[in-house]
Amino acid sequence: MDNIIQKKKIQSKKMQSMLFWLCWIVYFSTYLGRLNYSASLTEIIRAEGFDKGAAGLIGTAFFFSYGFGQLISGILGDNLKPHKMILVGVLGSGICNVAMGLSTSIWQMVAAWCMNGLLQSLIWSPIIKIFSDWIPKNRQKTFCININSSVPIGTFATYGITAFVVWKFHWRTMFFFSSLCLAAIGAIWFIGSRKIEKDIEKNGVLEDVVSVSNNIKQQNSSMGKLILASGMVFLCFGLMFQGILKDGVTTWIPTYIREEFHMESVVSIISTTIIPIFNLSGVYLASFVNKKIFRNEITTSASFFAICAVMLFILRLYSGGSVIIVLILFGVATTAMMAVNTMLVSMVPIYFAPYGKSSTASGILNSSAYVGGAVSTYGIGVLSELIGWDKTIFVWAIIAVAGMLVCMVGKTYWRKFTQN
Repeated sequence: MDNIIQKKKIQSKKMQSMLFWLCWIVYFSTYLGRLNYSASLTEIIRAEGFDKGAAGLIGTAFFFSYGFGQLISGILGDNLKPHKMILVGVLGSGICNVAMGLSTSIWQMVAAWCMNGLLQSLIWSPIIKIFSDWIPKNRQKTFCININSSVPIGTFATYGITAFVVWKFHWRTMFFFSSLCLAAIGAIWFIGSRKIEKDIEKNGVLEDVVSVSNNIKQQNSSMGKLILASGMVFLCFGLMFQGILKDGVTTWIPTYIREEFHMESVVSIISTTIIPIFNLSGVYLASFVNKKIFRNEITTSASFFAICAVMLFILRLYSGGSVIIVLILFGVATTAMMAVNTMLVSMVPIYFAPYGKSSTASGILNSSAYVGGAVSTYGIGVLSELIGWDKTIFVWAIIAVAGMLVCMVGKTYWRKFTQN
């Protein structure tokens, strides 16, 4: 007989909603404390005289440390109290933002942003773990989809606020502002999570156990066996390509706009705020397409990789035209990658909850995405200097095709795994 993993669930709909919004505002705040560098990048290059490769190295340091930290965080999230890990991550990120604002050299900024990546990695996987532990099964997927709205909204807010701060003050001011926001949200999380934890102890209920095929024993299954059975290797490669096309590309869009259309730094940052407006639709479009058409998270991801590839090929042919059309093409391409992220990083880990491995699965998958982001943040800067933006965009399109192909290979494994 299988070993059954049971956790008390939040009974009150009001407390469930409170937990969701606490997690939403926390993850929203992480974008204020990480994308402020990407949003300020074009102004930092101009003001400090850094070349694009050196400036990209700072972003790469964040993504590599965040990706590595996700592996550790995922394992810790299944063994420690996730709400305490989140608190450490939020407050620690606030301190790193202060250090970033005070840094005066590339290497000081690399060190501060590398530590920021490690601390922020303590947040996402524990959030997924909290949803799988504390939220009734019939609402888990809804929560995992809806929390993704914090990503484009956080991106939009960060780029908008950064444009204003750079215009009125200095790029360093944005990092001090972000640190204050993270400190305040850390305090809100501490108070709110304690209240929810006490409510679960007093009023929480055990949910009926969901049976799992004896082909893979609950809790006794090693993560290695689950990775092989689910085809997660293919998902990891898909997420590496997704990380390149979402985080890496988004980082360099303001610089591309400034260089190709000869705009001022502030104007290029403001123009980029159209991108996250598009991206918000990707969260819900992915859910709709998966539920109504494919009913397989991996096949759904493959279809959105195909859409991204088409948009990038069109962008390559259209380069040099209207900046509005260029931004729309970027918007659709990155929205498709937001859809892939929703499927692979938010939805897939929930399937590992019966084995007690939802946080570990989330950490592995999210780590893969940020490895791609790390490589591309530095690589795109160097590549654009070596071969120009037109050929760089063509490389992006080929990467999108590669993402589609690995997802198509992995879909059969995933279908069998979910049926079990």
